[in-house]
Amino acid sequence: MSTVALFEEDASNPMLPLTLAKPTFRLIYSYRPILTHLKRGLGRVTAFFVPDRFELLLRETEPEVAVNPDLMEGEVLLVNSRLRPEKEVFEAVKQLGVGQFILSDGSVAAARLSNPRAGDLSGSGPQMAQWLRRLGMEALQRDGSLLMGPWELVTGLTKGLAGTGVVYGSHVDVEEPVYFDTAKGPVLLADEVKLEAFSRVAGPALIGKGSVIHSARLNGYCYIGEGCRVGGEVEGSVVQGHSNKAHFGYLGHSYVGEWVNIGAGAVTSDLKNTYGSIRVTVQEGRKDTGLVKLGSFVADLCKVSINASVYAGKGLGMGCHVHGVVAEDVKPFVIYGRSLGWKERELLLDSVLETFRRMKARRNLPVLKGEEVLIRRAYEMTAGASRPQGGRRP
Repeated sequence: MSTVALFEEDASNPMLPLTLAKPTFRLIYSYRPILTHLKRGLGRVTAFFVPDRFELLLRETEPEVAVNPDLMEGEVLLVNSRLRPEKEVFEAVKQLGVGQFILSDGSVAAARLSNPRAGDLSGSGPQMAQWLRRLGMEALQRDGSLLMGPWELVTGLTKGLAGTGVVYGSHVDVEEPVYFDTAKGPVLLADEVKLEAFSRVAGPALIGKGSVIHSARLNGYCYIGEGCRVGGEVEGSVVQGHSNKAHFGYLGHSYVGEWVNIGAGAVTSDLKNTYGSIRVTVQEGRKDTGLVKLGSFVADLCKVSINASVYAGKGLGMGCHVHGVVAEDVKPFVIYGRSLGWKERELLLDSVLETFRRMKARRNLPVLKGEEVLIRRAYEMTAGASRPQGGRRP
């Protein structure tokens, strides 16, 4: 029986801007982390091959999994962490013979091989495919086996949520009146969730442990992670753990990472005036997603100011601060306010770290050493040409 190992692409990863801050397998797809889907579909994962910036944090938080081992002995099922978490894809991967790999849209989706070394897995996409071919392995073409962009995490919310009615965890506090609409799917309330009066929650929806819903309207197909504060109106969106959108405003068909703050009155557009499909900027240029409704992709540590307006299909990079109208993608670790006449400036690293420490302290959570290492390395690797110079403390 093969050992299962996940590998993470880096610069070529189309799940950016979200994956500067976390491996793809920690993103949410269909109401669960991708890692959870992969374990259920393929079996226990025993190793991660990831960029260096993730190493220490994964060792701290996933101690049972080897991180970038020098050598894995025996037969290994090597799986791209972008693997589409669907039954037919899992079946195709499990049917691979030793010496075969699946090529999907130019990238390796999975391979079954013997004794892989960490140094051999540093490439991604076409590079890894070339390496596998040099080993004499057989390529099996199966396009559509990989997630191709962060918008697929948003559409993944339509894949369904198991259960019926309203499911309550322990110590859930629901003030009256609160209305639940379960006609299209269940509403799952994890332990210690609080719903304030005059909230309306439509399923399918999952609200994570300790989150507070402030008299909000959740219009269905919503994932609210652990320890979030959510108000206003949310529809068809992921809000990953410990992020705040506590006030009035609209978040639609968007993906929000961890430790994000969205200020009062901020709005994400998810519909063009023409009702046409929404295009996004990818590494190869502009791409038509084919989606009429699509909002924003907000990476970890981002801060969206009061009354900001973010146009449809825009990506907000890790740790950035955005103000005013946002009609373009925003780089990581910058202060952005083009519509206010501001020049784009980079944030000071010390300021980014101090803000993160303050956020964690407010939740009575310690800052892990691996978190600081990740932030520092992400900051360093995006410096230079990728963002303006001349640091600023906000």
